[in-house]
Amino acid sequence: YQRRVREAVVSTQSTGNNMHVIDLANTEQHLWRALNVLSYVVYAGGRVAFVNHRQGLSQIAVAAAASCGEAVITHEDYDFEQWDDATKPALVICSAVNHPSAQKLLLHCNKYLVPTIGLVDSDVDPVNLTYHVPANDDSQESLILLHQIFAKAIVRAKKTFRDAKSNRSLLDQTMVERMTKTIS
Repeated sequence: YQRRVREAVVSTQSTGNNMHVIDLANTEQHLWRALNVLSYVVYAGGRVAFVNHRQGLSQIAVAAAASCGEAVITHEDYDFEQWDDATKPALVICSAVNHPSAQKLLLHCNKYLVPTIGLVDSDVDPVNLTYHVPANDDSQESLILLHQIFAKAIVRAKKTFRDAKSNRSLLDQTMVERMTKTIS
């Protein structure tokens, strides 16, 4: 399964000693796709949940979620059965895909048709992910960088939505004023 993942998803180069280097061009391509989907979901008013159950690295997901005003799931005993239309996220970003509770979450997301973005290393099976981003999911620096990128995309999408909504209000107000002048 690791070979299938490396060849089909991660596109690595072997350096010997069982070490693989992730192709950054492949990562960039998948990251852009994931960011486009993320931006669209947020622009449409959807909520995002950051997920990381890995001990010692969950604070990265917490910081990213806090910086963009979105939800975070860091505890393994999270009750997915409590999801309904009001509480279900529109998209989930998972940075510890190979963790057993993350696999449970991904299956639940698939059940409820919630798209997922996951960071995929050479030891991760991406079969339950909607969008995968080849990246080192064990490195704190890698996780921080990618979570900051996701959070910035969310903030920008929210700002774009607010600006568009504001411009629509101004446009509607201008049209009403023009119509009033025309009628009188």
